[in-house]
Amino acid sequence: SNIPSEAPKWLVLDGDIDTMWIESLNTVMDDNKVLTLASNERIALQPSMRLIFEIANLTYASPATVSRAGILFVNPTDLGWSPFVASWIETLESPGQKTNLMILFEKYVPPCIEALKMRFKTITPMTEWSMINTLCHLLELLLTPENTPEGCPKEDYELYFAWAAVWAFGGQLFKDQLVDWRDEFSKWWATEFKTVKFPTNGTVFDYFIRPEDKKFVSWTEMVPQFEFDPDLPLSA
Repeated sequence: SNIPSEAPKWLVLDGDIDTMWIESLNTVMDDNKVLTLASNERIALQPSMRLIFEIANLTYASPATVSRAGILFVNPTDLGWSPFVASWIETLESPGQKTNLMILFEKYVPPCIEALKMRFKTITPMTEWSMINTLCHLLELLLTPENTPEGCPKEDYELYFAWAAVWAFGGQLFKDQLVDWRDEFSKWWATEFKTVKFPTNGTVFDYFIRPEDKKFVSWTEMVPQFEFDPDLPLSA
């Protein structure tokens, strides 16, 4: 509050509301706009300052707090993943990426999300946004100018998108005492999406894309060959 600038200042408070300190903020949020500390020090909220609370729920918020704050409830189920993807795509510089990726998101994401809800079991609960965020990060790493130069065939985009989607949606699957959910996911993927064909041996998780020829190659090819030397000591 001592900064002389009149530029907007935002105080973002994230996390759960504590019943003790939130009562101290009630005077800040009402017409007084003054924070009174335990030491009787008074700090005024300047006209250029705003408070934002990022909270999961209002369980510990008193009626006094709720009445003083403007509540904006964002339901992830109703909002969906499309706004996040549209916002992310707008940050891309390549026109080819923007054109092709939105089509691929619409093709791959809805069936994958529905299948994870109804057919498979993950080792830890995952939200839709978390999986979509993982997919976007993987695409940022894969869709480089070397892998997908401007004007490349749309099949190249789908190749990398399919591989990224496999790990974004299937990476949290596991094998329990009865079912190997990764294996089940691999079988479902081969039946559901036929444009990009993974090798039939093993699962879809057993392969990576070799940049030189854009072919699926087993991860074992990345492991250097080991030759045992009986004369070489194993420890220093």
